Amino acid sequence: MALLIFVSMFSQAQTFYYDEPAIITGKLLRIKSLHPNQEVFGGNQIALTLDQQINVDGDEGLVKTKLIQLVDYDDARYSSLFKKEGKSVQIKCSELFRSHTAHHTTKVLCVVKSVDYK
Repeated sequence: MALLIFVSMFSQAQTFYYDEPAIITGKLLRIKSLHPNQEVFGGNQIALTLDQQINVDGDEGLVKTKLIQLVDYDDARYSSLFKKEGKSVQIKCSELFRSHTAHHTTKVLCVVKSVDYK
């Protein structure tokens, strides 16, 4: 019984908060944009399929997720992520935020601060 309680303590999803830094790990995955105007704004985006489900909480409400779209203001680094699809990475996010436009394909997004390839 004690072993069951011990295992369940470590299998609970980690909780992060909107508008705060986070470190997440997983594999890079190319995803298709869900934007309604595919001719102009369609195409591929890069996301991270997480090693384990996480919770993201804050004023906007709790979201449980295993897939986070990546946003990067460094165009060269963002482009290089597509070339590394399938690779395991650790991403430092300057913040996590909730989807709020048609360009946002996942429920939670990460503004990339740095990438460490495993």
